[in-house]
Amino acid sequence: MTLNAGSAWRCAWPLLLLTGLALVLPFGWRAVSVLGACLGRGDGCALGELTADGYYLEAAWNTWWLSSASALIGLVIGTGTAIALLRLPRLERPVTLLASLGSNFSGVPLSVALLLLFGAQGVVTGSLRALGLSPWIDLQGLGGLLLAYVCFQAPLAALLLVAPVRMLDATLADAAATLGASPAMYWRRVGLPLLLPSLVEVFGLLFANAAAAFATPFALSGTAAHVLAVRIAALVSGDIFAQPELSALLALLLFAILAVVIGLTRGIAAHLRRGSGDPPRPAVPGGSA
Repeated sequence: MTLNAGSAWRCAWPLLLLTGLALVLPFGWRAVSVLGACLGRGDGCALGELTADGYYLEAAWNTWWLSSASALIGLVIGTGTAIALLRLPRLERPVTLLASLGSNFSGVPLSVALLLLFGAQGVVTGSLRALGLSPWIDLQGLGGLLLAYVCFQAPLAALLLVAPVRMLDATLADAAATLGASPAMYWRRVGLPLLLPSLVEVFGLLFANAAAAFATPFALSGTAAHVLAVRIAALVSGDIFAQPELSALLALLLFAILAVVIGLTRGIAAHLRRGSGDPPRPAVPGGSA
């Protein structure tokens, strides 16, 4: 069954209306209010507070590098998993099932699991101390956040890359083997270059998934988690008093980061596809942290 353009738009209207009412309208209202206050140089402009001591800019930097690092690590693990499943097709169903569970295993459940393993009284921490070794990771720090992010980024990357890897032309591998190329050389010189547009797009999706994560860092460290999503929530609720203007400005900063990264990855992927014969796009099941 196929839909013409008019029918497709009518089917999309409920989602577009919900998105507009729940996201675009309140975000646009706050953005216009903040920008108006700053352009008018009134007392309500929070730009000076944003750049006063570097505290919030440090949160932006933490968000940037945590998202980039977790996306890269997840991409490496997910790519390896997708390639392995191509050689072991009987394992695809159970592995994709576990990956689907893992990509949604975030927030409070993931934080509790990590605390039981690596917390102050965790199993791994207690075992290391019994052996006379010091714990190797601090869940309350950025290293702990990176570990938590990778736990849901890697399964999501595997889910996104299974379909593009499977859709690669199998005759290319046969031709490479006939010419004497090893499997490693085939993937390095043929397979991965053809997958590069999909890898770039998946990186953008993983970056956005990590940058917008709130439940996982908040469950691990509370308001001490120094990332933009937690800082925005802390400013909205307010330990003493709320600061909606500054929280809206941080939301604009996060939106700008996501827009730049997603726009760049989509543009780079489109450019690569035009030059390499349109390799398959990744499927997008979605993930949330």
